[in-house]
Amino acid sequence: MPLLLDLEKIETRLDTEGDTKNARKAFWRIVGKMKRQDPPNLDEAEIEKVVAIRNRLFKQPVILRVWTGLLLFFITAVLAFFAFLWLLFYFESSLAMFILLPPAITTILLNIVLGINTIFIAYGVYPWGRFLGGVIARVRFEGFYRYSPGELGLKIEYTSYLKTTQSRRKWVFGFPIPWVFAFIFFLVPITWLLNRAGVWAPLLICILFAIFYLSIYKAKTGELYRFMRELRIAREVKRIQQKE
Repeated sequence: MPLLLDLEKIETRLDTEGDTKNARKAFWRIVGKMKRQDPPNLDEAEIEKVVAIRNRLFKQPVILRVWTGLLLFFITAVLAFFAFLWLLFYFESSLAMFILLPPAITTILLNIVLGINTIFIAYGVYPWGRFLGGVIARVRFEGFYRYSPGELGLKIEYTSYLKTTQSRRKWVFGFPIPWVFAFIFFLVPITWLLNRAGVWAPLLICILFAIFYLSIYKAKTGELYRFMRELRIAREVKRIQQKE
């Protein structure tokens, strides 16, 4: 079991040198090799060792159970959506009760608050996209961890992640982005029907999100970068299978 021997060397390295950049590179290189064994034909000892090392490198603790976190995000999305509808109907009249502004300024303010609201809707539905991507890929999750001070992420249960096929695995990262964009685009016809003055908000948020995803892709991080990486591996696996 050459992979197991390599993993034990990395584990020894972590014990002696600590969490170094070279140790991480060596570890992810081995994970890449394991992903290319499709369908997975991995030894349980290899999987257990990878999971143990990954847990040492991925130190963020789970702070919310999966369904508790999903429920909170669902409530966030629903409240943000109803707030979006309220703004479409009543923002302009409510603002006029306090201050009279030129119509152009009122329209700009409407689009700003609708844009902020759209971001909250996207924030609420995004974890559901990651979760459903996991369902498609047959990958489980441990729970939610703190990705950044204002953001939670779903922590992948790595045993199921390694045991699924590469053709499925890519959807863990490939499903959330179109899922979020679908919800934002859904707001466009609603805004057009209820208050056309605010239609720029969801359109501009779509453009900003596209720029954001492309910028972090170039930085070699984020969902789009991970999806393209997994897609590339899936294509390699397919070519190998066709040759066989």
